[in-house]
Amino acid sequence: MLQTNSRILNMRYQLKNTIRDRLNYCLEWKQNIEVYLANKSISEKANEEYYKSKPLLKLIVNFYYIPYNLLRLYRYLRIVHDYKKNEIEIKVLNNELKRNENQK
Repeated sequence: MLQTNSRILNMRYQLKNTIRDRLNYCLEWKQNIEVYLANKSISEKANEEYYKSKPLLKLIVNFYYIPYNLLRLYRYLRIVHDYKKNEIEIKVLNNELKRNENQK
């Protein structure tokens, strides 16, 4: 009986640590993506500013790089999707930690 209770407590402790580690990873990932998106926004503003005086060049470059620009758009949409999904995962992990704390 004592050994079984000890195992259960050990499993709960391991689960709680695993959830904390995963939560920390998700929070770090979210922070890194926020920095990436902020830098991407700055780069886009710089491109807009550069091409204001060269509209013909912008048109030619955009036409030439249509496949590449579509790929970049797809990557961006995927990152935004993963970012939103990660926010939900953070909420779920926080709820799991609270639930685990209340079980004691």
